[in-house]
Amino acid sequence: MKSKLLLFCSAALVPGWSAFAQDTSDTEVMDTIVVEADNRVETPLDETTRSVTVLTEEDLKVQRPVTRNIGDILGTTVPGFSPSNELQSDFGQTLRGRTFLTLIDGVPQSTPLRDGRRSLNSIDPDAIERIEIIRGGTAAFGFGATGGLINIVTKRPKEGDLQVNARIGVDNSLTRFVADAFTYEASADLTGRTGPIDYIGGVSFVSRGGFFDADGLRIPSDPVGVQGGIADSNSINIYGKVGYNFDNDRQRVQVGGFYYDFSPNSDFAGISFAGDPDLDIRTPATFGNANPVDPGTTNSNVVMEYTHEDLFGSSIKAQAYYSNIETVFGIFPGFNQTLIQSENLGGRLTINTPVPVPVLPFTLTWGIDALSDETQQVATALTIPTLETSPKADQLAIAGFGQVDIPIFDYGKISAGIRHERIRIDLSDSFTDTGDLVAGGRQNFSETLFNATGTIYITEELDLYGGFSQGFTVAEVIRTITDGTFTSAADADSEAQRTNSFEAGMRYNDGRFSGSIVGFLSTSDNGTTFEPGTIDIQRLPERITGIEATASAHVFDNFEIGGTFTWQRGRIDIDDDGDFDEDLPSTRIPPIKVTGFANYQPFDWWDARLQVTHVGTREPNSTAFGGTSDINSYTLVDLYSSFDIGPGELEIGVKNLLNNDYTPLINQAFDLSFSNARGPGITGSIAYRVSF
Repeated sequence: MKSKLLLFCSAALVPGWSAFAQDTSDTEVMDTIVVEADNRVETPLDETTRSVTVLTEEDLKVQRPVTRNIGDILGTTVPGFSPSNELQSDFGQTLRGRTFLTLIDGVPQSTPLRDGRRSLNSIDPDAIERIEIIRGGTAAFGFGATGGLINIVTKRPKEGDLQVNARIGVDNSLTRFVADAFTYEASADLTGRTGPIDYIGGVSFVSRGGFFDADGLRIPSDPVGVQGGIADSNSINIYGKVGYNFDNDRQRVQVGGFYYDFSPNSDFAGISFAGDPDLDIRTPATFGNANPVDPGTTNSNVVMEYTHEDLFGSSIKAQAYYSNIETVFGIFPGFNQTLIQSENLGGRLTINTPVPVPVLPFTLTWGIDALSDETQQVATALTIPTLETSPKADQLAIAGFGQVDIPIFDYGKISAGIRHERIRIDLSDSFTDTGDLVAGGRQNFSETLFNATGTIYITEELDLYGGFSQGFTVAEVIRTITDGTFTSAADADSEAQRTNSFEAGMRYNDGRFSGSIVGFLSTSDNGTTFEPGTIDIQRLPERITGIEATASAHVFDNFEIGGTFTWQRGRIDIDDDGDFDEDLPSTRIPPIKVTGFANYQPFDWWDARLQVTHVGTREPNSTAFGGTSDINSYTLVDLYSSFDIGPGELEIGVKNLLNNDYTPLINQAFDLSFSNARGPGITGSIAYRVSF
């Protein structure tokens, strides 16, 4: 193993460290980074009034040789986001301690009526142009964004003649270099424009082998019960867009979509539940598969867009979409294996209108959203004959919104808005976990949400920003009814959650050094977590506070360092008496997270990046599921390096460079015998990318 480690390190690092002082002062001028998830229109990142992180296509390119998992990438790069859980699921990963809404090209990927937690890892990074992360509750998109918004924008057609990009790669564990540990990946896309028509399409395929810990012991393919692991699986992602521009390119019609399928195929998917439940099983991989149906995720999306840049002085974007998401869980001891089916049909209309009033002209963004969501959780096979079932939920939701952006001369900017949501959910008859009948019924919700944020320009380099925003969700209504004590579904219509979010911070950027620090407070009267000793839902008042910081510095023109810091504290009023007397569990509130990186480009043909993620300790005072165990700290180091070779680029990645023996946060939080799996040991990857 040491010889393999030296091989990868020398290939990635040795050729250029001696050239550290080489002058590479001819730096590239980067395009302005824009974000549309903040107020639904494209806004330069440095003009936003919220805490926003944008991961560009270049950022994703650097992370891809280390991991293709979107949840892992966000955990490594985004402050306020929980550390990687090493899973296909994003269970246990939160944004500022709360759930988040995930969009792909504006299409909701979350299934809040019964959350399968697969929204992030339902698209391959090769299909993504950028990821926008709005930290804190937002009403701009609504329908579930209580902790924030993850807006994934897929690649868009490029100007010019036909261009083809292709990438092939392989990786393997360096602690146990065996045939069934190989992961093979291949992707390709083409894009171009012919007259008024532009297009892009791509496909990627990944065949993953087994994962092994720092001692070379096999990790189970599903290392946290039924949450969905990554090892021993195949995934395929297909996407495409075709656009037609007319009226001198003022108007555009576009049709696009993607299909994603994740399918485990492991001979080690079974988990042994026999024996002493308190036994500290180091890596409980056992041969066999106890699942009647293989777990996995299938996700299909189709979206149509129409844009007009100038209709009576306003710009318009209209969108209609359809999605079908199916998630099959692994079997959990004592329960039937189940799957979640969610079918969505919806639309968005966004109108951006300049209002040229004297002295302080402003922009009004307004429109309407509509969503039809049919979700149900059903058994794949009745391996345990019971009456256990869950209701089918049919949701109809409509919302109107208005948002104003007011520049205050050269001194700052104010953004404020209102959103009104009306939601109706019809639920069929069902049974509780104990076999009691719950009569079907209708739930009605009506909420008005507000936001007001602003930025003050202290100098050209320094901004102060802050404000207030609200979020609203009817999350987990299916699970609430199945696990609760209701006799009628209509009795649960008070179970929705509303959040109030406050933040204040400052940003600095002088071209060579940039940094930010922000403090936040998030409250809710009906927060969602698990009851003590069970996985049943409970809803009680919550309060979450935290501090986030980022920094980066160009020490030399060819050398940049930086990192992030996140601290959070979450408390729950367990007795609903006004005192926040318990910590929220570690599945909601992670320990301190510190990340760091060093980017080095000694030559035009060579780039290297070393990155570190440290997850601290946590000793929660909590009786909730996922909150009774202490969390031990761990530190992971990753390496990326790329070389221009021939017509393309050679990429090398090393994950867990120091071969740290660690247990991921989510496994420690579960604190169950079947979740005591360690994280992967050192893993090396090599790939070649070419464009023509």
